[in-house]
Amino acid sequence: MSYNQPFPYTPEQTLRVELINQELSTTGMTIEELNCGFALQSVKEVLANKCTINPEKIVVAMWHKLFGETAITDIEKRNGFNKSYAKADRELASRICLRLQSPEIRDQNITSASIAVSMGKSTSSISQLINGKYNAKPTKHLHDIWALICPADVDQGKANNNPAERKQISIVYGDVRFIPTSTSKLIAMACDQARARKRFSVFAGQAGLGKTKGINEYCRQNKEAILIAGSEQTSSTQVLEQLTAALGLSRCPSAYKNMQKIIMALRDTDRLIILDEADKCKPNSLDPLRTISDQAIVGVTLVGNIQLVDKLQTQERYELIASRVCFWPKPIGQITVEDIRTLFLELTEGTVKLAQDDAKWWQWLHKRVEGNARELVENLLPHLLNHTNKNPDTAIDKLLINGIFSSVLNKPAV
Repeated sequence: MSYNQPFPYTPEQTLRVELINQELSTTGMTIEELNCGFALQSVKEVLANKCTINPEKIVVAMWHKLFGETAITDIEKRNGFNKSYAKADRELASRICLRLQSPEIRDQNITSASIAVSMGKSTSSISQLINGKYNAKPTKHLHDIWALICPADVDQGKANNNPAERKQISIVYGDVRFIPTSTSKLIAMACDQARARKRFSVFAGQAGLGKTKGINEYCRQNKEAILIAGSEQTSSTQVLEQLTAALGLSRCPSAYKNMQKIIMALRDTDRLIILDEADKCKPNSLDPLRTISDQAIVGVTLVGNIQLVDKLQTQERYELIASRVCFWPKPIGQITVEDIRTLFLELTEGTVKLAQDDAKWWQWLHKRVEGNARELVENLLPHLLNHTNKNPDTAIDKLLINGIFSSVLNKPAV
């Protein structure tokens, strides 16, 4: 046999080469990425059916790199999807395949192989996912792939040229209006209990639930409340200084005299002391509050993260505080689904078009932001509103929100 003539491929080799070429066309993988250690020219000849020697080794190597152990008959059914694919999964898989063929993606050298590296998966797994052959539920993985190749358009798109026609909303940190939630209502209850019973109350919850927002609103509506902003630097001295300033008292060099002045000013009043970020404060910061509460007969509310509960319940020096607590609800880990819905709708003011607006959607969004008000209000909504302002007719769906989290907030799809 002359080596100038192409080797006669077997029917199986011919079919494998055809399917490999289809896969390359679909995923955008280059021949260079598929060479499997063989000479590039040899790979090109095999794929062009012009190899002059038996192509078996190269064909098998390329097949395994693309499809793993998947049988030819499974790959051959390229228009079919496994039963694990829902309608939305099938549509997204098709959209991914089209996107991978676009010049924009090819110019960025984004292929199924590079996607596999980004996601920590094999190239064959990515191929199976986008071609409908993945045996398990593919939804999360397909969303992750889409976020990589078509990130949310948060900074692109034409801005609305007629602002009068559409209201544009923006959210700026430090300038977000108060929206009542289950957190703020429970904080108000804790403050009212401490104020009425003139003892301690405790409210603890995870970071980002809107505790400080709720406290500030309570103080705005109840002028008799005195707010102390706690921090890692707050000690008994700083507590006394803040109380002295809030009560308009002259400060003395003696901490004892300052405390006596505060007690005299608060006695027989309906005042309430609130210490925010109590978990962060130095251990001695609560000591003067215990004495002031006992002698002036006023209520004190301690607000902080979950660690506040651990301190009060397990550390000996806080036993005298814990025994004075009259209201101590279970620590809160997340806000409710209804809170998420309320915050979303109130802060976007009806300017965001939703692809879905039912219980399942709000439950999904609650899970997406991990039941955290800060994650929704300060992290997601500013990007979402920016996108909506520039693309007012685009309906917001799970795909877009997952894209924002992946491309902007560096978090996986849910």
